[in-house]
Amino acid sequence: MRTHHACLLLLGLTVSVLTARAAPVAEFQPTTGSGPYPSLTLSFPAANANAPFRDKKILAVFSYHPEYEHDIDKLRGLRETLDGSGVTLQVFYMDTKHNDTVDYGAAMGRRALELLRDFAPDVVIASDDNAQKYLVAPYLKNSGLPVVFMAVNWDASVYGYPAANVTGMVEIEMVEELVRLLRRLAHGDRVAYLSGNVEVERKIIDVYNQRFFKGAMRSYLVTTMGELEQAYRQAQKEADMLLLGSYTGILDWDPDAAVALTLHETRIPTGTVNGFMAPYVMLVVAKSLEEHGRYAGETALKILAGQSPGALPLLENRQALLTVNLAVAHAAGIVVPLAILRVARVIERETTNSK
Repeated sequence: MRTHHACLLLLGLTVSVLTARAAPVAEFQPTTGSGPYPSLTLSFPAANANAPFRDKKILAVFSYHPEYEHDIDKLRGLRETLDGSGVTLQVFYMDTKHNDTVDYGAAMGRRALELLRDFAPDVVIASDDNAQKYLVAPYLKNSGLPVVFMAVNWDASVYGYPAANVTGMVEIEMVEELVRLLRRLAHGDRVAYLSGNVEVERKIIDVYNQRFFKGAMRSYLVTTMGELEQAYRQAQKEADMLLLGSYTGILDWDPDAAVALTLHETRIPTGTVNGFMAPYVMLVVAKSLEEHGRYAGETALKILAGQSPGALPLLENRQALLTVNLAVAHAAGIVVPLAILRVARVIERETTNSK
């Protein structure tokens, strides 16, 4: 997928407006590998017989699952960057959003290590926190194998990064920018956060409270649709703005019921930093996960060309997409200012996603 972006300045918020073209098609086939998911081997034919990377191999370890929207976007960006390079890419999914236990994560880290030994990659790409926690930090850090991480939430130092053989892109979220916009629609400053009850969301809540809200952000963690409905109604009374995380961890997730809930029960401005949650909120300031995938591919190719991971600085993501869901705003009786609408992708209704 090739993306082009133009930067706009909105109330101090720099956003990148992204438009897409079709992604390059790599040849791929399933192989045995990760838990309930087979690993994928993808070949990116070289533009010519003398291409420098035609015999090189990259292993990409994703913490989650192939249907997860963020992993879809990261793999799309990665494939775009590797197109024509000649490398062979093997993709492994740890599936740790569906299985949120330490024992399972550790077992999948060992499974990834076995695959790594069989595949013998020249570079490893590790996506999200659990790939660091269960694979890179215990087995690969400070080894001779180059590692590029992507989408580590907020702070990579907890895994001992940077390291001599590790570099990457830290995932930050445009929380302050989102709250700044929500405050224009709100009648107070009380902020609450609602999400499925999984490890990564618990970490996000701690980071938000420490970095942005001085511990004052109320949080609701739920595991069923019944709990979600109760918490959503409660938040309308206890907060002036509501941030929605991910629905992952809600065991009986029903996207249609979630849309109905937001259209009937929303009384305060709602927002998210996750693009796939757009059907359920008024405002989205979403990071681009394709940016992470493109970065990982570009950095892996730099390393294959001879650069040392330790000489490449850690970076943070910079691109974002602003979306306004007028269906939710209208249902809540909230008027979104024209200044916001002019620079946003505006939707009246959104196709729900139950992955």
